[in-house]
Amino acid sequence: MIAKEILEIISKPWCYNQDIMKIVNVSSSTASKIKRCIEIEFRKKYPDKFMPAHCVPTKDVIKYFDIDIEFLKSLASIDLENNNQTN
Repeated sequence: MIAKEILEIISKPWCYNQDIMKIVNVSSSTASKIKRCIEIEFRKKYPDKFMPAHCVPTKDVIKYFDIDIEFLKSLASIDLENNNQTN
């Protein structure tokens, strides 16, 4: 998965199993376990906040995996430059 695709996924407010699978290249069962861990932590911190079924806040996914958004942006701009030079 290239940086641009990860940035597109984390630009949404909520992440589903499929998103987690794509971000870290894991199986469905592993993504479910990760999502469940994130959900449990969210519920501990914010017991009264709403969270839709079958997803978790993207900001918590970013924290969980310690995703460096600025680094991804720089990689995406390098990819864009390389594509423009080859065309």
